[in-house]
Amino acid sequence: MHSTRIAWLPALVGLMCGLASSSGAAQTKSSPPASKSAANASVAQPSASPASDAPKARKLPLPAPSTSNVPQRAPFTGPSTSRPLPPPSGLAGVDIPDPLATSSDSSLEESVQQLLSEAVVSTASKRNQRIADVPMTVSWIPAEELEGTGQFTLCEAIQYFPGMECRRGAMRKAAVSARGLGSNYLSNRLLLLKDGRPLTDPWTGQFYADETTPLNNLKQIEVIRGPGSSLYGSNAFSGVINIIERQPSDLMQEGRNWGADARLLAGQDRTWRAQATAAGRGGPVEALVSYYGFGSDGPQLFNDTKLGRVDHNEDSLVHQVSGKVHVKNVALDASFTTGDIGRPGGQQISTVGNCGRCHYTPNDVEHVQNFNASAQIDQQITDNVRVFAQAYTLFKRRQVEMENAFNSDSPQEPLGKRRRLGAEARALLTLGDLTVTFGGDYKNDLVNNPNVLPGLSLDDTQQQILGGFVDAEYRPLSQLVVSAGARYDKYMIPEKVWQARSDQLSPRASVVFHARPDLTFRANYGRAFRAPTLAELAINQQMYAATLLGNGNLRAETLDTVEASVDFWPFDRTVRMTGTGFYNLAKNFINQELLFGSTSQFKNIGDARVAGLELEAAAQLAAINSSFDVAYQFLDARSLAFEGRPQQQLDYAPQHRVYVRGRTNFGKFAFAELYALYVGDRFDPGYVANVDTGQPERVKLPGYFTATARVGANVTKGLTVSVLGSNLFNAKYEESHGFPAPPLSLFSEVKFQY
Repeated sequence: MHSTRIAWLPALVGLMCGLASSSGAAQTKSSPPASKSAANASVAQPSASPASDAPKARKLPLPAPSTSNVPQRAPFTGPSTSRPLPPPSGLAGVDIPDPLATSSDSSLEESVQQLLSEAVVSTASKRNQRIADVPMTVSWIPAEELEGTGQFTLCEAIQYFPGMECRRGAMRKAAVSARGLGSNYLSNRLLLLKDGRPLTDPWTGQFYADETTPLNNLKQIEVIRGPGSSLYGSNAFSGVINIIERQPSDLMQEGRNWGADARLLAGQDRTWRAQATAAGRGGPVEALVSYYGFGSDGPQLFNDTKLGRVDHNEDSLVHQVSGKVHVKNVALDASFTTGDIGRPGGQQISTVGNCGRCHYTPNDVEHVQNFNASAQIDQQITDNVRVFAQAYTLFKRRQVEMENAFNSDSPQEPLGKRRRLGAEARALLTLGDLTVTFGGDYKNDLVNNPNVLPGLSLDDTQQQILGGFVDAEYRPLSQLVVSAGARYDKYMIPEKVWQARSDQLSPRASVVFHARPDLTFRANYGRAFRAPTLAELAINQQMYAATLLGNGNLRAETLDTVEASVDFWPFDRTVRMTGTGFYNLAKNFINQELLFGSTSQFKNIGDARVAGLELEAAAQLAAINSSFDVAYQFLDARSLAFEGRPQQQLDYAPQHRVYVRGRTNFGKFAFAELYALYVGDRFDPGYVANVDTGQPERVKLPGYFTATARVGANVTKGLTVSVLGSNLFNAKYEESHGFPAPPLSLFSEVKFQY
């Protein structure tokens, strides 16, 4: 995974070492032929002079936005037996010729310059934007790197990347957060998108980073670390995750009208994973169909050989079918997922916090059905105006069979149903050095959940959200980029549900200064907000021996962030180093508070501040066919004194976090990847009773170190075999109190691509 500050680096050394090996290679499809006029070449490929390292807007116009907020196709996202170096995955989203496939030194050097100035991302501004001009910390996680982590879920994979945290807990819930602003299991301070449309649950605002959101048919994931409410509204509080899927054209090689790939994984605990995808083209129509299946009896988290206990209930069975159809500028997309998800078994767990005081029994299971669909259109109206519109829908059905801890003969079977209808329209206006994106969106959510406060009916838990936004970028000088934007959100929720209802304005502003070709400074201010979820407002749930209550008087959370960073590329651009400092001030923080006994309620618990530093470095060593990344994060995250409560460290905000990645190729036909992670001490959201006083006290979890690896071989063209290992040292640690992390696991996988 590589941040926007380093997206070009893994390729750079590879390009240089390719000077000797690129002679005689055929041009790629996107390479302009040598006979092109000089005028055309000056637009497609910048001058190779050193002065052109800094982006120049007048010579390099911004690419048009894609139909689904997806960065343009990357030429290096998959393994290739013809490349002498590991695929420079940091180039995901760069639509340029493969420099090692060109036939002249001149083309190679020009490709380097084009790479430095024309790499594009889209999540940061809802338009394709040159990476050198993005003021926020936006990271790319290409599919190849997600595969390298050896994980099955988004939660498991994303914790191996800088600035991101995910903890798994009881009831198979997952809480993903960024920069110390944690989420709990009934709300989320991160927004999850799929090709630009929201996947967050209408009831909890949570997204299910478990097996029901499979890492299937992925092209890459873009992650914003920092507030994104100025474009995306609520939930984009501490960051945005955009899951970007492959389009039909991504599977079809040059000269072919169809393409396909398949992969099969198997391993311990009777675990299997199967994926098959096919795409084809006929006239103006392109289509893709995909299947994903996953089954496992593990991980068996509560096995105990001394007691002869086996955890039989952590089993899962998930199926997903999806399809895409493109007809010129119209794109249709749909997917259906069904799954049976087991709960932790083998013993009862009692925890105070998160859900009050929860008791989990060995026989709980969750049945899930999800349906998502969208229609998008992208049209160039004039030379200066391009419009994009989409409509989408989301249906969720989750039924949980909960065995009562005190009466196993009468299990509870609560059924929750959610429905979302949404639409968005926006336009991109280009006027010389000024680029403006403006538009609006609408969401209509309805939740049918029987566990609501007295006086509320099933039809009361609904919300309509109307938002409008504008975002502009201006380049007064070739080395200077200034941008600003704002969004207004109007909430329409019944007053009986939210008595403290309020609308929100979210502004932002930024400056990017290219001081030298190898030195860039960035500064950014943004405001974000998170409205209370319908669950936080209206829930009335008895979970085993606990009661959790909503609160209609909650105020919306707000977050003001100031961020500054510097990017430096020493040693002839063979090394990238970046440093980012940020300060967050969050107000009206929402959390669960114990009222009495086992009853808790959502409340505003005051303000919090987070100061942090992120240091990242990366290099690719051509001499040993290897690339490396290392990142360190320091956090000082504290809730401020409030109503007699002293200042204290925020939940799950470790002060120290270190991430390391290494990849090497053995010749042209084998590769190895290693990911390592250290997470320092942190507090868990739960409480335990003090053995001396009987009073609840916070749980502090010790730090841990874990690692994962993948070793593979390209057996023949299109056929790859690999072995995956997770938690290689079988470290014993807990991401959530009372919930052990999965032990050492080994799997093998076969992948075929045609």
